[in-house]
Amino acid sequence: MQVNNEQSESQIIQNRSINEVKRWMLDLSEISSECNDLELERLKEMNLRNEFSTIIENNKMIRNTLLEYKNVLNKPTECIDLECDLFFYNEHKKNRNLYIEHLNNYKSLKNNMV
Repeated sequence: MQVNNEQSESQIIQNRSINEVKRWMLDLSEISSECNDLELERLKEMNLRNEFSTIIENNKMIRNTLLEYKNVLNKPTECIDLECDLFFYNEHKKNRNLYIEHLNNYKSLKNNMV
């Protein structure tokens, strides 16, 4: 990411956050694609069909949540107090944790197929 010397610290952080969310959304798209390619019969045999259905639904929900969050980030916001900074920090942290937990659940389930 290129940093413009005229950008404020808040703008730099906001740009980093946007880029991070874009990366998460790409990963979620990849998960969705992989899940669509799975053989349903094989999942039935392994008793993993319900678990993958849950992953697919959670993937959609998290993707929508991140899309909404990205739209908020795309609006230039210059915080003037600590409360505002903390709000964005906590939102980002909450979304990151949601994404990471989902990714870990998916990887764990995927490993069960091997």
